[in-house]
Amino acid sequence: MARAPTRATPIWPTPGGKSAKSATRAAASHPRLRRLGIALLIALVVLISVSGFTFWRLSATATSYPGAHFNQGKNAVWLEHTWVGDVHSKDDFDALAAQLAREQIHYVFAHVGPMESDGSIPNGLAPEALSLTEELHARLPGVKVLAWIGQLETASGQPDNSTVNLADSQVRAGIVQTALRFVRDKGFDGVHYDIEPITNNNNHFLDLLTETRAALPAGAILSISAQKWAPNAHIADWAYGLGKADAWWTSYYYTKVAEYVDQLVVMAYNTAMPTAGLYTLTVKQETANILNAARQARHVPDVLIGVPTYAGNGFWYHDSAENMESGLQGVIAGLNSGRDTSPFVGVAIYRLATTDSAEWADYERLWLGK
Repeated sequence: MARAPTRATPIWPTPGGKSAKSATRAAASHPRLRRLGIALLIALVVLISVSGFTFWRLSATATSYPGAHFNQGKNAVWLEHTWVGDVHSKDDFDALAAQLAREQIHYVFAHVGPMESDGSIPNGLAPEALSLTEELHARLPGVKVLAWIGQLETASGQPDNSTVNLADSQVRAGIVQTALRFVRDKGFDGVHYDIEPITNNNNHFLDLLTETRAALPAGAILSISAQKWAPNAHIADWAYGLGKADAWWTSYYYTKVAEYVDQLVVMAYNTAMPTAGLYTLTVKQETANILNAARQARHVPDVLIGVPTYAGNGFWYHDSAENMESGLQGVIAGLNSGRDTSPFVGVAIYRLATTDSAEWADYERLWLGK
């Protein structure tokens, strides 16, 4: 990775040394947009502060199980590009495998990108990809290593040469061929798409998923980083319009997307919540509503909820508010919201290199029950 991330979604290096994500965030920092966002946050805080009943409704749960009750040993972690870009020793792989086993990580999203605007990834960008999959599969036969393929979409408003246009069938074909190459030639168990922002009701994204499914061999996992949930299309459109940095999906679109994939991994972070309590409440609502939407699909995928572990303090992200502890507390509260927790299977940690010993201790205490 080029530098420490300023948000919890992937950072792809660009020729100029700045990430495309940082450019998107710069657009979102326009004073007028910041004022609108701040006004929204103030309104939310006031609403919760003055209405005990509203807070009770939002925070109420049906059960009170600890995190370990929901842990199925099928958790995930996003893995930095260095693991496919640089040579690592046997001892490095021994240590990585031991950590994954200790923390009950079943899915590994290994960054192999970023994509070029035509959907390709140059061969020289991930020279050690096959080594990673072979070494991990030898040590952990049950682990699923997915090729984390990402880039900004044109909806981000960034230049065409640093984005992929999913409305272009040739670009989609290039992305599909990239996915197929990593699964067929590099030993990956599937692909994990992280293309952002995917706007609400984007049919071209569904086209990409359909075309990818048709190309991948039987048994390959099709996984995506899913956007945050919004209660209706008006809010989803308004939130996206704040700076085109993120997108929000309604329950309707969540249900549609769910029908095309094996795995939804929710990026339940970068919410601009100023306190840990508000962030926990946000993750609770995201978890409960997304699981309900996924259950309505004709083909129901596995769902994982992502939690952040990186440092930063800006408008969209405050590490004192959004972190392993508050994120897991939100997931646990969301799972306790009702009796049916399907199709939830685990939590996903963004990302391995930014998770320190104290955060792993929080994870083990709150989620593994150690």
